[in-house]
Amino acid sequence: MWSWLTKIASACLGPVRRCARTRKDEDDSDNGRGVADDLLWSRDLGRHAAGQFSFAVVQANEALEDHSQVETGSAATFVGVYDGHGGAEAARFISDHLFAHLIRE
Repeated sequence: MWSWLTKIASACLGPVRRCARTRKDEDDSDNGRGVADDLLWSRDLGRHAAGQFSFAVVQANEALEDHSQVETGSAATFVGVYDGHGGAEAARFISDHLFAHLIRE
């Protein structure tokens, strides 16, 4: 029943780079003015089987209820955006567990 989803998730396993390295992960991250900006993070252009990709995230405020994740592999990309209107804990739980659950199934 979910074989199509399993195939997509399995493609992500082939070297999965869990939570692709982003500028927020780097110590020298700044906003171009020499000042670190905790509300902005990005991933520079990277290679993928379908071409190239990059992404950027900008938070509206310090108190973040929403969560997101990007999982990249050699043949597939998983992007999750989780709305925190049910509470920050719900969005965080889904972000921490959904992809791993899909891979196990």
